[in-house]
Amino acid sequence: MLKIYLGNMEKAIYHPPTYFDNQYEDEWITKELSIRMIKEVDKSDVINSSLIQSPVLGTISAKELSGSVKTLMLMAFK
Repeated sequence: MLKIYLGNMEKAIYHPPTYFDNQYEDEWITKELSIRMIKEVDKSDVINSSLIQSPVLGTISAKELSGSVKTLMLMAFK
């Protein structure tokens, strides 16, 4: 069933990528689940908590991951 909420909704995250950028913890990046998600969705390899190797963008930080991966990580760890 589809539910539509109008106005503010308690405990809702309105823009997951921005929320992730301000709330994520370095430990999230190196967890096995995150490594798999980053590999599957973004086709990138985690080097350490502050370095990710992307085939398209080169070396990036966690803040440059796709919104999809950021949302999945928030669902898993927040």
